[in-house]
Amino acid sequence: MAKIGLIQVDNKMDGDMEARQNALIDLGTKCLEEGADLVFFPEAFQYVKHREIVQNKDQLRKVETAWQERCAVLARKYHAYVVPWDYHVDENGAVYNSSYILDREGHFVGRYCKCNLTSGEMKRGLTHGMDYPVFDLDIGRVGMIICFDNYFPEAAASLGNKGAQLVLYPLYGDTLKPQWEMKLRTRAIDHSLYMASCQLDPKWDIAYTGIVDPEGNVIARLDAINTYTVVDADLGKAVWSNTSANPPHGENLREYLHKCRNYRSYGALTTEGTAPKEWQEIFYTERPYQEEK
Repeated sequence: MAKIGLIQVDNKMDGDMEARQNALIDLGTKCLEEGADLVFFPEAFQYVKHREIVQNKDQLRKVETAWQERCAVLARKYHAYVVPWDYHVDENGAVYNSSYILDREGHFVGRYCKCNLTSGEMKRGLTHGMDYPVFDLDIGRVGMIICFDNYFPEAAASLGNKGAQLVLYPLYGDTLKPQWEMKLRTRAIDHSLYMASCQLDPKWDIAYTGIVDPEGNVIARLDAINTYTVVDADLGKAVWSNTSANPPHGENLREYLHKCRNYRSYGALTTEGTAPKEWQEIFYTERPYQEEK
């Protein structure tokens, strides 16, 4: 049984980047003091007032290095996994939207770089990630998606097909209601895995920090800002089906789907240019977005 620490912060809080980092550390510490094996942080919270930093790569590298060390200290102190979110500048100067895992000794385990960028991120010069890694931790097999990735079922499918038991999903927010929770639960059901989200304050009552089990049940949800909880998650939990309709025989759904899935039939999903041409040429329709009142 793994204990997953969930936090939800106040996106409207005053203060600079350091103050926002302190808020993350404070809530993360509370989770770890209650025995969490892993705690992870939302997308972009510390950069809300500093998005221009992606244009200053030298400064961004310094901020990235310092933040990783703060989180590593937290991991070592509580002998737990800490999963920060941050912009990442690689050796070639490319900037990514990313989350990474620090182990119980504060050592770097691996990184996920957001594969499905919004048009705004592309215009700001961010670079697409190109892979969905799964990491073998002592609590189970863990993968990650970030924010807009959740609009693309292929992202969670890639992790499920690699055997992920838990998908960490940091996000800034969403605009689709009630579709957001439906998608979250669907991702969990499709691949018999846990989906854990971590976001800023529950804006418009749409998205939230929470966790969904492999049967699609929302087993934890945070409705208030500046709060946290620690949730037990049985990452080895099996969902059983009986497609033969021949009780008492049954199938462990995760394993059964993996054995039966015809991967060769999904070639169109990995072939560029199969969508209508007009879809590939525009980012926005003429219908303006109107914020929900």
